[in-house]
Amino acid sequence: MRLRFVLVLVVMLIAIGNAQALYIKEKPSVTVSIAGTNHLKRGTNVITLIAYNPAEEKRIIYDNPEQAMFFKGRESLLFTAYNVSFELEGNKYIEVKTPVQKIPAIPPMKPIQLKFIVKVKDSAKAGEYELKLKVKYDIIHDVDVNFGVQQFAIPTVYNISGNYSQYGTVSNYEISQYLNELYIDYTHKELEIPIKVYVDKEDVRLEVLSVKTENFEAKGKGLVTVKVKNIGEKTGKNAFLVLITPNGFSVKANPPAMMQMPIGQTPMTPTTMPVMPTGQIPSAMMPSTSAMPPAMQSLLTSTNAVFVGDLKPGEVVEATFPVKIEVSDGGNYTFEIKAVYLDEYGNVLESKPVPFGVYVSPPPKIEIKSVESKVYVGSSGDVIVRLRIDKPLKEASVILKVNPPLSILSSEYYLGNVVPNKDYEAIFKVEALKEAVAVVYPATLIVKYKSMNEWTESDPIRIGIKVNPKLRFEIIGIPKIAQGEEKVITVKIKNLGNFTLREATARITIVDPFTSTDDTAYIGTLKPGEAKNISFKIKVDKDATPKLYGLNLEVKYKDPEGDWAISEPTKLVIKVTPAKPNFALLGGILAVVLLTAIGYALKRRH
Repeated sequence: MRLRFVLVLVVMLIAIGNAQALYIKEKPSVTVSIAGTNHLKRGTNVITLIAYNPAEEKRIIYDNPEQAMFFKGRESLLFTAYNVSFELEGNKYIEVKTPVQKIPAIPPMKPIQLKFIVKVKDSAKAGEYELKLKVKYDIIHDVDVNFGVQQFAIPTVYNISGNYSQYGTVSNYEISQYLNELYIDYTHKELEIPIKVYVDKEDVRLEVLSVKTENFEAKGKGLVTVKVKNIGEKTGKNAFLVLITPNGFSVKANPPAMMQMPIGQTPMTPTTMPVMPTGQIPSAMMPSTSAMPPAMQSLLTSTNAVFVGDLKPGEVVEATFPVKIEVSDGGNYTFEIKAVYLDEYGNVLESKPVPFGVYVSPPPKIEIKSVESKVYVGSSGDVIVRLRIDKPLKEASVILKVNPPLSILSSEYYLGNVVPNKDYEAIFKVEALKEAVAVVYPATLIVKYKSMNEWTESDPIRIGIKVNPKLRFEIIGIPKIAQGEEKVITVKIKNLGNFTLREATARITIVDPFTSTDDTAYIGTLKPGEAKNISFKIKVDKDATPKLYGLNLEVKYKDPEGDWAISEPTKLVIKVTPAKPNFALLGGILAVVLLTAIGYALKRRH
C-alpha cells in the first residue's frame, strides 16, 4: 500500500537522551599532518598542512526504522565533520599571519590542503618550536525523523522496497512515505594538535657595525671601509665581501696590498707575506682559481670584491674599497654589502645585501673672481683668470678650452697645491683670428687635481673671453702738397689703444696721383695716448686735381706679448693745392720785357 505524506523539513538542534542515541562505531574526526617541509628560515615562510577525516563507514545501529529509511544511501552524512575551523597559534618567535580558516564540511577520506603564512623573527634561535593548531567541528549525534501526512502538491518521497517470505509465499512490497519533520542533534568537538617546526640555522647574515670614509667627495676618488659582523649561525667558507654601489659610483681596482682579515688579527701586507712567485698569493690566504666553483672565480679579479676567508658566526671583519665618485652633488647615498661564500656542501650562496649610508661631501667650489682679456682681433694676448677654491687641492691646474675663431696657444696653467679660499691667477695665451669680431666669446674652465693618486676634473665652468677691437690710431694734421710737387710730408700719429707699442713702423699705401720713394716711417715705442711725428716723401702729379686725398696708413708693431700685429688701416689725409708760380722765370721774363721796352724807347729818342 502506497502511503503519501506531506514533506515539511525543519532542521533543528534538540537534545535527545542517550537511550535514544544513534550508534556509530567510527565517528568522524579530524587528523592533520605536515605536507612538505617543516623547516623554517628567518622571515616569511609557508607551512602546508593536510587535514582529513579518517572515519570509515563500518557499523551503524539505528534507533528506529525512520532513521534507517532517512539515511539509506546517505550514510556518509553520519561520518562527515561539519563547520570545521582551523586556527594556527604562534609563539614568541613565530608569528602566524593567516587568520582562521573555515571549511563547511569534510567528508571521510577526502583530504584538504591548508596553507598558513608565518614569520620567523630574526631573534629566533635555531631549534625545535611547537605551534598549536586549534580545530573545531561538529558531528551528528542523533536524528529524529517524522513522516507525516501529504500536504504539498510536490512531496518529497522516500521509497523502501524489498521482499519477504511468509508461509512459503514470497511477496514484494514498496513503501513510499513523505518526510514531515527532521530533527538533528550535533555534538561539538574541539582539538588542539601540536605542530612541530624547526628553525634552521641561519645562513651567513651581515650586520654593518661601522662605516668609515676617506676623501669621499663628489667628482673625486675616496676610500670606504665597512666593518661587518656575521650574525648568522653558519660559517661562510672562502667568503668575499662584495660592495654594491648606486648609480654614479664605481669601485676601482683594489690594490693587492692587503688581504682583509678578521678584526684583531694582523693583516698580511707585502712586507709580511712570505715570498711567492710573481702573481701568486699564499694558499693559506686565498684558494687557487681552479679550486673555486666557476660562479666564484670571477670574484678573484673583481674590483668590488674583497676576500675575507672563512667567515664564522659572530666574527667581525672589515673591507676597504676604493670608489670612483662621479656624481656632482654632495649628500647621503645608499650602498649595499653582501657576502658570497661556500656552504658546508660546497654550494655557492649569497647573503642578503645589507644597506648602509655614505655621506659624500660637495665637490670643491670654484669661484671665478674676474676674467681679464688682452686679446685683440687678429692677434694673440693674455687671458687672466682670477679664481678662488674653497678646499685644499693637490697638484691643481686650470685648463682653458675655446672654440673658433679663438685658438688656444697655452691651455693649462699650473697652480700647485691649493690653499683654501686663497685667490689665484691662471694666465693663458689666446689668439683671436682675423675673422673674429670684437665681442665676448664663450669658453670653459676645468680644474684638474689629484685625488687618491688619481687625476680628477671638476665640472666645466663657463666663462666669457672678450676680444678687443684692433688697435686704432689717430692721424693729426693735414699736409699740403702742390700739383707736380715732391716733398716730405709730416703728421702726428697718436696711440688710441691701452697698451704700449714697440718697434712700430707706419706704412702708407700709394695710389694715383701719388708716388713715393719712401712710404715707410719708423715710430718705435708708442705709449697709450702718446703722439709722434712721422714723415713720408711723396710726389703728386702736376695734373692732379686740387682737393683732399686719403691714403691708407697701417701700423705694424709688437704687442705686449711680443707678437707682431698690423693695425686696421687709418686714413692719412693730404691736400693737393694748385701749382705754385715760378717767380724766377717770371722775373727773367719781366727783365727781358723791361729791357726791350727801354731799348725801344731809347731808339725812338735818337
